[in-house]
Amino acid sequence: MKVVRKIVKIDEEKCNGCGLCIPSCHEGALQIIDGKARLVSETYCDGLGACLGECPQGAITIEERVAEEFNEEEVKAHLEEKKKSLPFPPLLAQPRRLHSGQYNFT
Repeated sequence: MKVVRKIVKIDEEKCNGCGLCIPSCHEGALQIIDGKARLVSETYCDGLGACLGECPQGAITIEERVAEEFNEEEVKAHLEEKKKSLPFPPLLAQPRRLHSGQYNFT
């Protein structure tokens, strides 16, 4: 069902495909496709914007528009499928970029 709500918007002109936004999206709504971050499903995006601060290019914003409702059950199923397709278990620690440009695992 479509509703007016907050949802991620990615500016393809600004996105350089670095992928720093991907681990911060706990719902798995973002993927790198053809060298750019893409919202793979409106139903996976909760609209909270955890990915915003990770983008060094400022390519990710939150907009309010008509979109499919966030669906927690679909997110759970999607994340389970992603786990099955990984060649190794996911890292417990997520890499975070420091102001120095280096990475730290938290």
